[in-house]
Amino acid sequence: MMLKIKLSLLSFFCISMIWSQLPKMEKILNVMDFKIVNNDTLKVHWYSAESNDFSPTPAIAFFFGGGWRGGEYTHFQRQALYFSQRGLTTFLFEYRVENRHNTSPVECIKDARSALRFLKLNHSKFNIDPQKIIVSGGSAGGHIAAATATLHSINELTDDLAIDPMPAAMILFNPVFDNGPNGYHGSSVEKLIDDDFRCHCLSYKIPNGKWTHLFKSRYKELSPYHNITSRTPPTLIMFGSQDNLVPVSIAKSFQKKMKDLSNICQLIIYDGAKHGFFNGVKDKLNSANANQAKYFFETLQASDDFLVNLNIINNTINVKDYFE
Repeated sequence: MMLKIKLSLLSFFCISMIWSQLPKMEKILNVMDFKIVNNDTLKVHWYSAESNDFSPTPAIAFFFGGGWRGGEYTHFQRQALYFSQRGLTTFLFEYRVENRHNTSPVECIKDARSALRFLKLNHSKFNIDPQKIIVSGGSAGGHIAAATATLHSINELTDDLAIDPMPAAMILFNPVFDNGPNGYHGSSVEKLIDDDFRCHCLSYKIPNGKWTHLFKSRYKELSPYHNITSRTPPTLIMFGSQDNLVPVSIAKSFQKKMKDLSNICQLIIYDGAKHGFFNGVKDKLNSANANQAKYFFETLQASDDFLVNLNIINNTINVKDYFE
């Protein structure tokens, strides 16, 4: 009995030590306005890079998820804090969403593309290399992150369109890639999508059903999958095998199309993981949420390794060393 108690305590201690989600370092999160449109002011929050010299640093811009309806810039704050310690200047962008601004996914796309233009225009102010800006996002945030590299016809009219928002690379978590007739929620809900397409109601049968008409009628403009070219930058895609919102087949199709054009595209599928699997845990760690904590570190490690392979950051490390 005593041996069982000791083993249980050891197991709990190991989980707590291995899967803590709290970064060791605390830093000031800076903030400033980056876009004013239709009386809405959007802010960017950023961490300065830890660097041994004054050379321009790589940068990474994060876009939160939330179905184009909601979400908060803090979604990727832990990842941003981590990568600032790895020598990147990291940015957490706000963008317009339906719940706060009564907007559609089109405005979300415009804001993401404005964000990359803002960074390139102000690269000297932030001491970043405009040729080494990475985008990252999850779900709808993954969709608009991918839009910075693919959806060239969607732009804010007040932007300087001479500035190309194309990023150097993309790190995407269960992104919405295919907004066409056979994408997004998959063939299993095709009839529901058609019903939502025809209706003008306030209650929809599938999540984000109100955008069905928009995507179905304009998917050639709004779907990253349908706008891949030989210029689409290196991409890391991370997906859960049990994603209930975005079929894994979409990620596989995206990767195939990228590789057919000789583009770099790495796809990692996490067995048993569901939509939003990469978010980690913010409550106390226990055996019930150990897998969620594990996915956080595995996706962060994969992201770091991807940037090392692209020579954007140096030296392969263990990401857990940067957490309590």
